[in-house]
Amino acid sequence: MEEAVGNLEKQMQQADKKLDNLTVKVINVEKDILCEDSECAEVEVNSLLKSVTDVKNDYQNLRKDILEVQDLQKQLSSSLQTQLQLLQIKYNFLKEKISVNVPHNSLGVSKIIMTDSSPGKTFQESK
Repeated sequence: MEEAVGNLEKQMQQADKKLDNLTVKVINVEKDILCEDSECAEVEVNSLLKSVTDVKNDYQNLRKDILEVQDLQKQLSSSLQTQLQLLQIKYNFLKEKISVNVPHNSLGVSKIIMTDSSPGKTFQESK
């Protein structure tokens, strides 16, 4: 269980880093495209195309990472549901075992019999 949570956290951190890198690349491509200076007008088409391709590849990798994170979340959720079901089964078993072993009077109420140090003196209390 702890390993699954660790894997999930690790995948989320990797996806977050890739998303940050993708954001920076998109911002840089936008600057190159929207720049109106004479220097910016000389941006080479090849470098712009490479930047767009890099952004596209990073986006595809990020999508793959997100799908892996979602899969890990589903596995973790399934594992937690299974453990919860097992705990419910154990709880019901123990509850049944306790109810069988507890002595009851005819009214279904437990009796406690206590004696003090005086000989022949008995105290009864019904719950």
